[in-house]
Amino acid sequence: MMCVMTAPRERARYVARPSRGDQRRTQLLDALEELLAERPLGDIGIADITRAAGVTRSAFYFYFPTKAAAAAALLADFRDAMLQAGAPWYAGDTGTSLERVQAAVDASIALWRDHATLLVAMLDAIGADPEVREIWETWTQGFIEQITARIVHDRDAGLTRPTPDPHALATLLMGATLYGMECDVRAIAAGHPPPDAIADALIALWQRTLYETQ
Repeated sequence: MMCVMTAPRERARYVARPSRGDQRRTQLLDALEELLAERPLGDIGIADITRAAGVTRSAFYFYFPTKAAAAAALLADFRDAMLQAGAPWYAGDTGTSLERVQAAVDASIALWRDHATLLVAMLDAIGADPEVREIWETWTQGFIEQITARIVHDRDAGLTRPTPDPHALATLLMGATLYGMECDVRAIAAGHPPPDAIADALIALWQRTLYETQ
């Protein structure tokens, strides 16, 4: 009798489903972002958020102590996504500097356009809500530190133009990028087409400021 050997069956990989808690948190944040497309943060109550999310008020307070904390969580999630979008430049080491800058700018613009209403709402709330302003400033400073670290890395490797103060340069680059982002998302939120030249302008700004023309 011939014994036929069969290949061992590959075990199916277990992929954990989001927990009920994760789903509720996501529902609340999605509801808040959708409401921000309709009216300013100051005009949105916790009851509005819980109603739109289909959860109880106590569920909201389980995750967020205040409405500003929920807005902070939205910004934190967006920040993490933006860091990932900028990874080709922040952490990349393949291709030319121009290719890394271009990949990071293109990915960042696509992301902030997807969240235009959120960003406009946050920008509008900065002047009126001290908590939101603090959140935004902390968020901005985090990016400046990331930019500074990459400038120092590339300067020490002899890849950038000489710069005596990487942090000051990072602050200026971040400021210019934020202004470009604000113009872009406000145009989208107002129902206008975003500026066509924003990507090329930002790529040129970063490339020509930091690196030799390639």
